[in-house]
Amino acid sequence: MGEFRRIFLKWERYTLLLFFGFATTFAGVPIELDYSGKDFSRLQARISEIADRFQTRVGIEWPGEDSVLVRAVFSRAEFDETTGGAVPDWGIGAALPEAGEIVLLLDEGALSAKATELIAHELAHILLHRATDGARIPRWFDEGFAQWASGPIRLDQSTRLARAFAFGRTIPLHSLGEVNSWDQDRAELAYAQSRAAFDYLLTLTPEGRPSVFFEAIRTEGDFEAGFLRATGITLYEFYRLWAYEGARKFNYFLLLADWRLTFLALTIFFLIFGTIKLIRIKIAKQRLEDEETQARL
Repeated sequence: MGEFRRIFLKWERYTLLLFFGFATTFAGVPIELDYSGKDFSRLQARISEIADRFQTRVGIEWPGEDSVLVRAVFSRAEFDETTGGAVPDWGIGAALPEAGEIVLLLDEGALSAKATELIAHELAHILLHRATDGARIPRWFDEGFAQWASGPIRLDQSTRLARAFAFGRTIPLHSLGEVNSWDQDRAELAYAQSRAAFDYLLTLTPEGRPSVFFEAIRTEGDFEAGFLRATGITLYEFYRLWAYEGARKFNYFLLLADWRLTFLALTIFFLIFGTIKLIRIKIAKQRLEDEETQARL
């Protein structure tokens, strides 16, 4: 029955591609696109560019020969049906590693830059699954690698982290497996922490490349054992180190990069400065009135 289903799904995929998409290989990454007959020529043209950057940044050959199906859908209902309702309402992309599929929720006027960034992120999830032979991976590592693979950390993520560390609102890395049940604001903090923690993790290896973790996890057949092999420290020792490093790196000075906090700080400063000045003027005026009163006596 399982073999029949596998053959049926492959037939379904090729049928969809025949009528609604195309298949090709970009930078060694076999990709099939199913965009339901919509005109996404800009997206198609930029896939090659993003695949080249992805391959260069990750630094390893795409594992295996199985292709990845990138399926574009154009309504939340269709997206939820395709992903089995597993993605929260703030999500617009999903990777199905075991099926080798990426599902993107796009509108017909979607910017190709946004779509290609999503594809790079979701490709990283599938690569990690295949490169570690499907080992169970903590959510923070999975999301941290996917964000690292799709580009540098963003300024808004850094300022979000600075606020969280300043006000004691950080989230323990080991609890990020529950991120799909959180609201968007808390989820964005979780993603920012994953991204920054992964950056720090790479500094603990001589090569500073994620491939050392893939090989170690695949060799050990377990994430924690592979983590110890790659870094020389346990996972919980890393959590303690990251808590210290995060507080040091994302300090109060980064808050100045957040225009909202900067505006608030300047407003408070001018209010205080203005109040002090008014008090001084009032005192000086009262003193002058007192002197004039004494002069008349």
